[in-house]
Amino acid sequence: MKMYAGMSRIYVPLLLAQLGVIAWAPAHLLSWSYAAVLAMLVLTVAQAWRRLRLSVPHNRPLWSLLLLALVAQLGAFGLLFTDSLSNPLGTLVAFDPTFYFCLSSLLLTIAAAYNPVATLYRWAGVVDAVLACAIAALFYFTLHQVLNAPSPTPPPATFVMWMFDAMGLFVAVFATLRLVSTKRSDERRFFFVLSVFAWLELIVPGIHNRFILHSESYLPELLLGLPFVVLGFLLGRRRKVWLRSYRPSRRIRHLAESISPFVMSLALCCLAFAQLDKNPVLATSTLILAIASYAARNAIVLGQHLAFEDDLRKLKRGLQQAVVRDDLTALPNRRGFYRLMRREWEDALKTGRALSVAMIDIDSFKAFNDTYGHLAGDDCLVAVAHALHREASLQPDVMVARYGGEEFVALLVGYAPAASEDILERLRRRVEAMQIRHARSALDVVTISAGLASTATARYTNSEKFLNAADEALYVAKGSGKNRVQWVG
Repeated sequence: MKMYAGMSRIYVPLLLAQLGVIAWAPAHLLSWSYAAVLAMLVLTVAQAWRRLRLSVPHNRPLWSLLLLALVAQLGAFGLLFTDSLSNPLGTLVAFDPTFYFCLSSLLLTIAAAYNPVATLYRWAGVVDAVLACAIAALFYFTLHQVLNAPSPTPPPATFVMWMFDAMGLFVAVFATLRLVSTKRSDERRFFFVLSVFAWLELIVPGIHNRFILHSESYLPELLLGLPFVVLGFLLGRRRKVWLRSYRPSRRIRHLAESISPFVMSLALCCLAFAQLDKNPVLATSTLILAIASYAARNAIVLGQHLAFEDDLRKLKRGLQQAVVRDDLTALPNRRGFYRLMRREWEDALKTGRALSVAMIDIDSFKAFNDTYGHLAGDDCLVAVAHALHREASLQPDVMVARYGGEEFVALLVGYAPAASEDILERLRRRVEAMQIRHARSALDVVTISAGLASTATARYTNSEKFLNAADEALYVAKGSGKNRVQWVG
């Protein structure tokens, strides 16, 4: 660890050595300068390897792609160094490093497109990877098409410079989109490093290339190692979380996630348009690939969103049912009963249809719990609930709910008082017929009592008074010997 902690300090003497070489101006100045850049790059690769080993498992593909991009850059500068040994002016006669620069841009783009957490988007990630490969391949093909042309127009050096500027801008924008849309701090750490490096890879080489096109000075060579120095410094800050307080809003995340595939397809379309005059077949094929990939990615994401919506609807229905259903007995709970009660009360006021309500209570249930225990009490509640539900389900428009504790409530819609009483008697006899032993009950079995009220026998100003009337009737039934149905009054 101490060795890695001191690695960032080595960049300073390397930069000073490169400056000394430029000031001394030896015969193979470019070779010495490239050697210094290679040393910085090797040091940065070591820092990236260390960061990869210390990263959490789901982020390792991201750091691996960055490491591979640096290795590709290492290959490019290795070719520049080797070529400068034979060509001190750097005319690139022996070797061509553009493939490795394109490969580095490709790996950085895939890193920006890769989503390490949302595994459901893996097929969209595959489409993004195919687009990135197509962009890099067509970029490389277009570049060499111009370089190998017999009479290039515009001049190849200017064209290559603008091409690499465009590629660098594409990578930087894509990396920044991922940075501003990332919620996790560990991912934000990576995309901050990637974005800074991508923008430096755009700005610094652009400045360097313009200087060497218009100046004979070798001072711009000092800029070549700057992106790797900054990247090495960032990689050395392992525990640092940049933009710690930043949290992307939902609108920003949705905007960035929707723009990213559009940027990739647009980049491929632009490269395809550049081939329309020279290679129409390739241009047409590329345009079809860009459009089809964008459509396929949108179809994948849309399908996943529709699946998510179905899951959310099912979850919503489950939650709605859970809110109005009692966990123990599976009957509607008090909330569910009140919801039905309000609806039926309002309907009864409009239509004049009779409405009956009964408050039902298990007789001597506290004594049952004290005698047999709370687990047996729960079993008793479940058995009584099932008996009430089965009997009520035999009659249309009769609903039984658990009101709370050992109390139940029944709502009877459209029944005359005599019919309502008959149904309550059936409920009472059904519970008694189960013969659940209750040693501290008058009949030695579990029984119920009920208080009954009906809009056909009295006028109630609201549903609360209606329900209270049934509750008062229940108390009368309990005080009159239990195991009976009692009307109001």
